[in-house]
Amino acid sequence: MNPVVTAGFDTLARIRVVLCDTLEPSNIGAAARAMKTMGLSRLTLVRPKQFPHGMAVRLAVSANNLLDDAVVVTELAAAVAGCHAVYGVSARQRKIPVRVLGPREMAAPALATAGVADVAVVFGGEEAGLSNDDLQLCDTLVQIPSDPGCRSLNLAASVQLIAWELRMALLAQAALPRSPRSDAPIENFEELMVALDGLLLGAGYYGNKNRALTQEKLRRILQRADLGQDDIRMLRGVIAQLRSATDGST
Repeated sequence: MNPVVTAGFDTLARIRVVLCDTLEPSNIGAAARAMKTMGLSRLTLVRPKQFPHGMAVRLAVSANNLLDDAVVVTELAAAVAGCHAVYGVSARQRKIPVRVLGPREMAAPALATAGVADVAVVFGGEEAGLSNDDLQLCDTLVQIPSDPGCRSLNLAASVQLIAWELRMALLAQAALPRSPRSDAPIENFEELMVALDGLLLGAGYYGNKNRALTQEKLRRILQRADLGQDDIRMLRGVIAQLRSATDGST
């Protein structure tokens, strides 16, 4: 039997499931069905190859309203705009250290943040998964502990597994106490990174360094700090002051 849950509905309503570069419309429909069975309702599609499509409708079964309400965009940045936490589901190993959680570990903090602000859970396409550019926008990676001999899950199965863990955490009231970035949407963090890059470039910091690799290392350090709005505002002020001092000395 499926327990009926009304408490926490607003929390689940703040969680976006984002599918990037989906090739098969049937997987979109199956993912929508997986979402609705667990109480998730917000579907965003980034660069889907075929949508809308009859096969998506056929596989969605009773979740066609999620397809009707789905948001379609061309860039992941637009899909996660306003979100205060972005989880990227990917089996890909990263050279730069980044926070990595299992599905069960991510459920509680994701719900804690969703209690006050929007959260995105991002899935890549069937063939290549999430691109490096898309992974840049994910402050936490979620890795499903599949067998090393067959690591890749069907897209809809991955969505079902994550949705299940979110629902189980909600049912158990297992959201961990934390201080979510309730006033710092992801675009504020991106603006900070642009300002920092400009400061370092103007100061000649990069030199012979790989600029992109250095930026990714700095990004991961700052993402682990879980910056709030006050933190970002202060760092922006520091950068502005340093830029002013640098400009004044030339």
